Amino acid sequence: MSITTAGDEFGLTSTALPRASERCSTLPAWLLLMGLILPAAQVQLYLADAKLTVGRIGILLLIVPAIARLARARRHTLASDYLACAVAAWMFAAANYTGGPGAISSTGAEALEFLGGYIVARGFFFGPAAIYSFIQPLKLVTAYIVVLALFDNLSGRLIVQEMFSAAFGSYAPLSPDFRLYWVRAASTFDHPILLGTYCTVACGIFLFSKQRPLSKMLWAGLCVFGCLLSLSSAPLLSCLIVLMLYLYDTALKEYSGRWRAFQMCLVTIVVVILAVANHPLGWIISHLTFDPVSGYFRMLIWDAATQKIMESPFTGYAFGPLNHDILDTTVDSVWLVFALRFGLPMVFLLVLTNIASVLPAKGRFKGIVEDPSAADLRIAFTVAVVMLMFTGLTVHYWNYLWIFWGVCIGIRASLREFSMYQA
Repeated sequence: MSITTAGDEFGLTSTALPRASERCSTLPAWLLLMGLILPAAQVQLYLADAKLTVGRIGILLLIVPAIARLARARRHTLASDYLACAVAAWMFAAANYTGGPGAISSTGAEALEFLGGYIVARGFFFGPAAIYSFIQPLKLVTAYIVVLALFDNLSGRLIVQEMFSAAFGSYAPLSPDFRLYWVRAASTFDHPILLGTYCTVACGIFLFSKQRPLSKMLWAGLCVFGCLLSLSSAPLLSCLIVLMLYLYDTALKEYSGRWRAFQMCLVTIVVVILAVANHPLGWIISHLTFDPVSGYFRMLIWDAATQKIMESPFTGYAFGPLNHDILDTTVDSVWLVFALRFGLPMVFLLVLTNIASVLPAKGRFKGIVEDPSAADLRIAFTVAVVMLMFTGLTVHYWNYLWIFWGVCIGIRASLREFSMYQA
């Protein structure tokens, strides 16, 4: 009996399911992941007034072919597509209103990173076979990053950034930061906390994607090791949450309602915190860190930033000075940074983009047999998106991690499209 499938998109016959083992070109994935291989702060190209990092160059090479793929007759537009475009549009509108033409260059770079990463992921990684063509290079790049992080840790300085800075004659690396008498490794990232956050997200992708158990443990263990080398409390706690989610999923694999039950428990916990804690958000933020002093400092940042945001809630302050001792030095939250720069509407649209990409979707055609690996991938990238949102409460994302967030949202949105239109 013939089985109707989504195989035509991958060049398969209508009598076979698209399997994760089917080979797709890994070239788009390698081009997109170049920004992880070469550090953004040390390897840059200047074109007129534009500063191009390796990650931005990869997006520029892929974005036109990606748009062409999305324009195919068999692809469908989702709500998250409009929302991602709205995020970039609001960034431009708010920055131009507040900072004038001088803010357009920096805003354009950040909009290109997020929206470009999203569009490239939507265009090239559609369906399980294409997404596994992204995960395989991601494994190799992750191994490369963790090995370089180990060099940082063993050398007692940020030796990776020093080497690239010397080779390309660019910016001097950050001063090494020590914790527990060990240097906090940064590898090819701009800060150790970004390394830890990346390893946490990659751990979730590798754990929940379909592969042999031994291979799964190997790659997830490598990510946990990389997170440990960063010595960053928020990513370490987020990584622990990812591991607990995996154990929960494995233990209750036979129960189809396990994630719905988990959502209900999570909502209950949040409601209890809101009802009991005097400063609910402060309680959550302070418990994301191992060091009480660090948690207290982050609460100071949130209180100061919230007051500043309320003075200009719609358009923010672009990239201008905030005239505040703490806020002009550091703001350890991606949500606060973008609210300060582009106003609360941009943050609201960004939240909706994330939510729209992970919403459950029912297939619109009966008689379709889904590739079993698609369900695993949906969980993997849902965990990735949610952990990026959660860890962002105490971490600001810039350069490649900001791109990677857009990529993860784009892949999750493509999985949602795949489950809805498998004809």
